[in-house]
Amino acid sequence: MAVDCDQRRGTVTEDSSPPEGKAPRWLLGVVLLPLVLLGLGLLSVNAYQISLRLDDARVSQSDNTSWLFAQLEVEELKARVALNRAIRFPDDPASVPNLRQAFDIYLSRLKVIDGYLRQSEALAPMRQDDKWRKIVRDSADLTRQIDVPDPLLRASLTRIEPMADRLAQSMRPFVVEALSQIVTANTQRRSELGALMIRSAVLAMVLIVILLGVSAIMMLLSQQLYNQRRAEWRTRSTLEKTLAASLDGVIVARPDGNVLRANPAAESLFGLPRHQIVGTDLKSLLPMARSIRDDGGEDAELPDPVGQMLRGELPPGRIALETRRPDGTPVMLELSVAQDRESDGAPVLFAFLRDISDLVRAERDLRGAHDAAVDAAEAKSRFLAVMSHEMRTPLNGVIAALDLLHQTTSLTPVQGRYLGIAESGAQSALDQINNVLELTRLDAEALRSEEMTFDLNSVIEDLAEQMGPLALRSGNRIELDLPPEALAQVLGPRRIFVQTLRNLLGNATKFTRDGTIRIVLRVQVTDTARLLRVEVHDTGIGIAADKLGRIFDLFETLDGGYDRRVEGTGLGLGIARRSVELMQGEIGVTSREGTGSTFWFTARMKAPRRTVITPAAAAGPDATDLPALHVLLVEDHPTNRAVARAMLEHLGQRVTEADSGEAALQAVREDEFDLVLTDVSMPGMDGLSMVKQMRAKGVTSRIVAVTAHALPEDLRRIRSAGLTDILVKPITIARLTEILRAGPGRDDTGTGSRSFDPRIAMELRSLLTPEACRAALAQLDAEAEQLFSALETPPASRTPLAEAAHRFSGACALLGAQRICTHLTEAEAAIRADARLGVHLARLTTEWSRLRPQLVSALLAETDQKTDNPS
Repeated sequence: MAVDCDQRRGTVTEDSSPPEGKAPRWLLGVVLLPLVLLGLGLLSVNAYQISLRLDDARVSQSDNTSWLFAQLEVEELKARVALNRAIRFPDDPASVPNLRQAFDIYLSRLKVIDGYLRQSEALAPMRQDDKWRKIVRDSADLTRQIDVPDPLLRASLTRIEPMADRLAQSMRPFVVEALSQIVTANTQRRSELGALMIRSAVLAMVLIVILLGVSAIMMLLSQQLYNQRRAEWRTRSTLEKTLAASLDGVIVARPDGNVLRANPAAESLFGLPRHQIVGTDLKSLLPMARSIRDDGGEDAELPDPVGQMLRGELPPGRIALETRRPDGTPVMLELSVAQDRESDGAPVLFAFLRDISDLVRAERDLRGAHDAAVDAAEAKSRFLAVMSHEMRTPLNGVIAALDLLHQTTSLTPVQGRYLGIAESGAQSALDQINNVLELTRLDAEALRSEEMTFDLNSVIEDLAEQMGPLALRSGNRIELDLPPEALAQVLGPRRIFVQTLRNLLGNATKFTRDGTIRIVLRVQVTDTARLLRVEVHDTGIGIAADKLGRIFDLFETLDGGYDRRVEGTGLGLGIARRSVELMQGEIGVTSREGTGSTFWFTARMKAPRRTVITPAAAAGPDATDLPALHVLLVEDHPTNRAVARAMLEHLGQRVTEADSGEAALQAVREDEFDLVLTDVSMPGMDGLSMVKQMRAKGVTSRIVAVTAHALPEDLRRIRSAGLTDILVKPITIARLTEILRAGPGRDDTGTGSRSFDPRIAMELRSLLTPEACRAALAQLDAEAEQLFSALETPPASRTPLAEAAHRFSGACALLGAQRICTHLTEAEAAIRADARLGVHLARLTTEWSRLRPQLVSALLAETDQKTDNPS
């Protein structure tokens, strides 16, 4: 059994792979055994071939081939001698029989050689030789002449003699050639036999080397086997010692639950000696075990974790169990399981157990504390939302009434001063509410303001002008040290920047008397970024050195005369620190008590996409170009309703009031409205429910939510309800003016769409002649007049009207007029849907009256502007 044990983690993993770098024994056997068998086979084949060669040699020696061929010529000579004797002694009665006998012996020799030539591979080609064929043919002719009766033979002896001479002439060359072939064949046989002997010797040597290698490998394997057995013994010993020293309880059991071994930690965990644990059933050690989730609840998917573990079905990883010790004490355990096999191959289970009772209790306590903290945070958010609404509602009436009084009444200097005091007090209370809401927004979602292009110098000058009266009341003057105008254009979170600087500047005015407050701005320019450093120097009372470390903490009001000399919540600097972090910067302070302080912060902005163009109407609201709309005002608070109605009528609007959601639904059934201003929190039917029912009934009017709920989650909920815009209280004439001018999708919490980008028109002017520019503007005027006239009295077929709106939108887009393009796209959709067009006509005429002078300025030269008559 080879296992790896991790004492700290309490897990066991199987290790059944062979040691790295060592070939398995079966692989060596598979490779070497075929080699040995192949060598033995080759050696046997060589031995068989040697045996054949030896047999051939033995056959050649016994037949005495050379003597046979030589004897053939001897026998032919004897037959010729007998023939000559018979011719010379014709009267000798023995001469003819001797001739026949000699010739027969010759023929027998000839037949033996013919048979040998047929059998011998080396001499077989000689049978096809011309000399051998001539010998056979001449011998056959002699045979026919000799095989006759003696009288005839005696009479033909003189005729046979020339034939015997021709045979003798062929015999000698044939015998010489045959002997030569025999010698050559014998030499070849000896060479082949020698090669076979050499090959057999080489094969024998190779086999000997292989056998020696096999023997060496077997010795090496034997040594490795010995070392492996020692390593297994050491591993087993180490495992036993590790399990004995493990802080987790380890139990080794068979799949049937029978416990085989247990370590000392398991004895301590169950409170039983080892001999009582070994041999018992695992289920008896873990009675009524059930799994628990991380949140402390019972896990319905594992009703019997111990049974699943024994069946091998337990999920991998650690399982939390709730069970009881043998003495009945409840305990919570963490269980992890590993599988392995004993040395005899029997499967075993390793169960690692850890007591997590204290840990589970601590987690439950921590979870409860977390839930309580979340509930407290939600309660705080709800409290802030409710208080914000309840406080903003009366403030809305106060500020709106003061604003209306300021806009509609000629005041004496004394009345103006009192009105300013009232406005300052209301604004101060609103600032405190805004600080709390700003902190909540930063805590809720780390607010990321929408980026916009703005002028740093202009923002700081405006802020200094706004804070000027507050500074003068304390005898202070505000000085500015700003960079060149070219460096002041940035793209970034304008609202957060202004809020941060306002907090620092307000903090300086609180604690400075008859002194100087100096704002310094430095800008470092890179290709894509603007790195800002803003410093606010004052000559106030300063801050003690031991209190500088906590000046930016929330709700921190320092003792020693800094914060306690004036009223404050301690939120401003904390909000400033969090706002600076959102701008990817840092904030700090240097100060000496009694000599003043310098608050500074850095921020990272982006390079502007375009140059900031300050609108001509930036100094204040201008109601001269507002469309005359029919407005439905839905508000349950009588004061707020009266003030809002007065503001709207002052701006030239026709107003219908509704004091509830039900009354508003009845009003839209009876009349058509261009704009609906509705409160969100109303008794009975709230504003969001009312809007859903209006949209369901097909009301397409712009609906703007007027609400005091300014938390991010409230704004998201309001936007998702189908409202066009959002106006956060308090309501002012300036904000109402923007709402009346704005198109769908704009609210006072964002930046809105850009009305006109003059760079595009200027680029077009640089490409065209002045006559072409005037012609383009005249064509645009004609299309606008034609479209607006058609919108007042729509034709029976609206398709040409929709196409005209589309063409006019394309022309405006070419000149960079983005907002009117949006209005034209919406108008085109309304035309194709056969919807009412009065609201769209009002928006388009208002936007065109504002856009036309800008187009003239961008397209025509200065001299041309004087002669041009805007529509």
